[in-house]
Amino acid sequence: MTLALCLLSSAWALTALLYCGLGLDTKCLHKAFRLSALPAPLPLPPVAVMIPVTGRSDDTKAALHSLLEQDYPSLTVYLAVCGAADPAYAPARELTARYAHARLVDAPQAVRSGQKNQNLLSCLEAVDPGTAVYVFCDANHRAEPDFVRKLVHPVLLGKADFCTGYRRSRLYTAKPAATAFHAINRFMLFLQSLPFFTQPWGGATAARASEFKRLDVAGLWRRTVVDDSSLAGLLGKRGIPVLFCPDALLESAARSMTRETLDEWLFRQLFYPRLYTFGAWLLIGFCLVWFAAACAACPYILLLVLRGGVPFPMLAAALLVLCGQVLLQELLRRRIAADCPRTAWLKGLALAVTALYGNYVRTVAAGSMEWRGIRYALGADGRVLGVEREVNVK
Repeated sequence: MTLALCLLSSAWALTALLYCGLGLDTKCLHKAFRLSALPAPLPLPPVAVMIPVTGRSDDTKAALHSLLEQDYPSLTVYLAVCGAADPAYAPARELTARYAHARLVDAPQAVRSGQKNQNLLSCLEAVDPGTAVYVFCDANHRAEPDFVRKLVHPVLLGKADFCTGYRRSRLYTAKPAATAFHAINRFMLFLQSLPFFTQPWGGATAARASEFKRLDVAGLWRRTVVDDSSLAGLLGKRGIPVLFCPDALLESAARSMTRETLDEWLFRQLFYPRLYTFGAWLLIGFCLVWFAAACAACPYILLLVLRGGVPFPMLAAALLVLCGQVLLQELLRRRIAADCPRTAWLKGLALAVTALYGNYVRTVAAGSMEWRGIRYALGADGRVLGVEREVNVK
């Protein structure tokens, strides 16, 4: 009984902390935010923004425009596309013709790495040797005009060699898959803001060029399937911290997410840690088991109440967890998804929980993954063993 009471009490405390972190804006607590008041040394050094691009959508077009219209003066933007057959090639070529500081990079097909990695490697080969800071961005998130300036600021001050931002999703629909994605994405943003969990995110990472070269990150990317998680593993082994920039956030739209797309995305987010940051993957599994045990303990205790003999503290703890979950999820809905109907919000949270458990289980024995019509066969260390193209392309 004592163990169950401790489990329930810790479940309530940690759940309350989690919901507070998800719902509250705590950027003023972060080092990068405090550093933002310090002026950067002048003149501002050259910065290269490298963006792997594939596919074609209105979101991608708007995102690329926002990244090309940054207010950082010494900026060169590289758009890497794998061949003219990719639907992204024509709009990328159009943009590079329109913006003088934009460059189109024609990347070859990957054979021993992820295609995204290959696109980035092709950008690195094209970058001017005098570039001081590298910035890596995804092509489907909108940026404010000062995004790059804020992301590279700690690097320019000499306070960090690697900085990362993240994305803040906006919910435009009440469909369960989109709502689940919105909630999980907010949870991941919360984890990014905790120094212990901060990792470089491929959608918004800045790196000092000299340190990037010293660590031979390009050599790492030539044999791995993903850029950010493999970099996180390398930096973790070397004991190199990553600084989170809470005011360098991109905007992501949650509107067209399907259950299949949600599962594919979530599987990758859980599979990458198993390959490159195994300790983090184990910690995720422990938290999932602990949460399931705490939730299961509540109805079990209430059942024992009906039979009699349950101490009052135990009953109070179970009721606190159950009622607290209801209250806290409603407060969170009002904070991050106020326009979402309550029923749709609950369906989305339920889907988020089941998707988390289901996809985590899938990662346990997985030896390959599919991403944008390409299947990658992977070794136990995350090394790409083979690439098979045109898999399940619709």
